Amino acid sequence: MCSRHGRWLLDVGDGHDLEYLDVGGCQELAAAQARWPRVAQRAARAGATPGDVFAVARAVVCGWWQQEAVWQRERIWGQRLERVALDTSRAAEAASQWPTTWWQLVARDAVIFPEVVAVAAALVDPALQLLATDERPLVRRSRHHDRFVTALGDRLDRDWLNEVERPERPSALQAWMRGLARELRSHSLPGSAHSGMWRVQEAQQPAEVGAGLRLLAIASPTTFRQHARSAGWRAELWIPRRMGHGAGLKAVSQERFREGFDHARLYVARHGHLAIPHAGTPQNGFDLGRWLANLRAASAGLPPEYVRALTELDAWWNPPWPISWQRAWHRAHAHTLAHGPVSGGDNLAGLPRWLERWLRRQITEYSQLAAEQQQLLAQLGLTAAEIDRFHAWPARRRSVMHGLEAAHAYAARHGHLAVSQPTTHNGFPLGKWLNQVRHRQRAATQPTRLGRRLTALDAWWNPPWPLDWQRCYWAARFHLHGLPEGVVWWPGRPDEGQTRQWLHEQHASWQHLHDKQRELMRSLAAAT
Repeated sequence: MCSRHGRWLLDVGDGHDLEYLDVGGCQELAAAQARWPRVAQRAARAGATPGDVFAVARAVVCGWWQQEAVWQRERIWGQRLERVALDTSRAAEAASQWPTTWWQLVARDAVIFPEVVAVAAALVDPALQLLATDERPLVRRSRHHDRFVTALGDRLDRDWLNEVERPERPSALQAWMRGLARELRSHSLPGSAHSGMWRVQEAQQPAEVGAGLRLLAIASPTTFRQHARSAGWRAELWIPRRMGHGAGLKAVSQERFREGFDHARLYVARHGHLAIPHAGTPQNGFDLGRWLANLRAASAGLPPEYVRALTELDAWWNPPWPISWQRAWHRAHAHTLAHGPVSGGDNLAGLPRWLERWLRRQITEYSQLAAEQQQLLAQLGLTAAEIDRFHAWPARRRSVMHGLEAAHAYAARHGHLAVSQPTTHNGFPLGKWLNQVRHRQRAATQPTRLGRRLTALDAWWNPPWPLDWQRCYWAARFHLHGLPEGVVWWPGRPDEGQTRQWLHEQHASWQHLHDKQRELMRSLAAAT
């Protein structure tokens, strides 16, 4: 963007004749451009590439831009888009004939630029990162699950953000939060090199202008014919001249869809579904996974007959949940067809290890699954009744004594009970058992007898904040004061450098800490 002349330069070859947008009447764009270098410096200090941070922020805001529910409440973007379209049309008379949907593609990046910079600044803010990890803890779901989205909405002055960004709706922002939680789980510095939190999944990448304009022309060929000449639409970039009159675009699109559909039909005949990975290996010279991923990303603009044809092949070709979940379900479904439905009453005995682990994860997250996902699990035999039978399995009722013995031994060896689900001790699944006890303790109105016995071992065995924070606290305490007699470090504990970074983040986000967390931090400072 040239702030001096108020021009937003456009890419060549997108399918229109505009060289730039007139954004001189939008001073907030120039202010955002002036603010970006500071955001880039903060990203670099956090170990992230500024370009990757910008790409994630752009994917997040573009995801909001393309939702109709957002446009019903958003006011700033509409006014800004109207101003840019009006000012640009004065310099390019042909552009005045463009419909609103064309402007929403061509001027999108310019209109949302201030919000993209603001979101990028929020993503590299340690204080907001703490809220994001509190929203997606490793063991349980926080009762303050919307604190991060609320804080981000306050920064952007968008009160509708809580309605759009829900955990059950996949989005670029939810993917970033999951990536941040994975980084903290591995005790690595968030945003470090090769960090997955700064990768935008292909299905969540924004549609580029050229591809979006072509999809609009496919979806509304009549509008295309009416505005092609007057709006400066360079149809010859993708339509053979000999066909002309706009019919070539539709013919070429239909031919390409038929080619992909034929490959999809062969795949369904062989495998029974279309849950293909986005980055799969091309078969017979055709990349069916990428073709389907592109259709899923542009599903809102696909012709109804295309959607109908794909749905007839596979009703869940474009599910509202991750395609990896759908692929795992098909694999489990094939096993149940060959060996019979699964049963929760036998503790999933006799199942392959991969299937048992996947089903146990679905049982743990059953209440958070969509109703359609629960129906698909019922087809495997895993109904709500079977899940109740799984939880009532006798061996789980006899594990209290063994659990207390393992908890006592772990606390004596490592000095705390801030363990998450994967932790085992002497062969006993201590992390999983403590996770279940914490869940029952929170559901109770007062401390249980078992809860009091665990509190005697570790007063913070069941904290109201993520366990990862509590583990970092114990690491900081032991690094500062040394290990108590008889206590040894636990596997995967944070080293001194990670602990210093964690302490710095707590001071930076002091106002967002829980009152009890502040007391624990003060005890560290007082003791030193």
